[in-house]
Amino acid sequence: MIRKGYIDTPVEGGVIQTHLRRAGSGQPLLMLHPSPMSSAFLVPVIELAREHFAVFAPDTPGYGGTDPLPNPAQSLVEYTHWVAALLDALGLHKVFVYGSATGAQIAIEFARAFPDRTHALVLENAVHFSEQEVNDIMVNYFPSLEPRADGSHLDVAWQMANGLFRGFPWYEHLEDPGEDRGLGGQPPLALVQATAMAYLNAGPDYDRAYRAAFANERAEHLAAVTVPVRVMRWAGGLLKAYADRLDGFDWPDHITLVNSGPSPQERFEALGRVFSELA
Repeated sequence: MIRKGYIDTPVEGGVIQTHLRRAGSGQPLLMLHPSPMSSAFLVPVIELAREHFAVFAPDTPGYGGTDPLPNPAQSLVEYTHWVAALLDALGLHKVFVYGSATGAQIAIEFARAFPDRTHALVLENAVHFSEQEVNDIMVNYFPSLEPRADGSHLDVAWQMANGLFRGFPWYEHLEDPGEDRGLGGQPPLALVQATAMAYLNAGPDYDRAYRAAFANERAEHLAAVTVPVRVMRWAGGLLKAYADRLDGFDWPDHITLVNSGPSPQERFEALGRVFSELA
């Protein structure tokens, strides 16, 4: 069973309530989700990991059921401090960390800032962007979701969610039929709906952690991690072309790139093997 609950978390400026999911037993594994989702998006991975770990999957501040940070974050630093405070509140000193997309970048920066609290990282959707690509993303990726009298912001959220599962960046793939990544070409409407609702739930500041993560998506930041890292590279992933760029870097022995085939089943089999090896 996956249990849900809240825990008071002291952060700069006050105390927030962090919403999280828990499951399994064994050594602790912290799981960090992509933006603008919540830990609900990770439920299939939680179910996989709980066979090997005691899983703690929080919603990032400002997303899902977790309060926003009292002082709006300007970088990933504030999120790494929130992770440390959350671990203290949970009575956990040292953890394994899984992160996907935004969660992967928070995990990387947490491991860099707190290597003594990090056993190892498992990363999905960790890639390398050029400076120009990041600049383009900052300009085009984050349209306003401020409420409008005509409700047009609802259509903006839908277009973002619909494009997100067709290709990256979403704004270049609105009219594409979508690649077949086990989604059957057209993204399932239930998945698009859940993602659009996640954008709207996060509100006008939905881009806060999102922007900070994109700005951090550089191979040199990953290379600075000193704890063991497994970088999962799914051939069916939206960011495959950007993840493949990691092949062009000389990685230290403790950072391993783990490849899997294009089907969701192959992705989960590879993740399961890594979880089993680390546990």
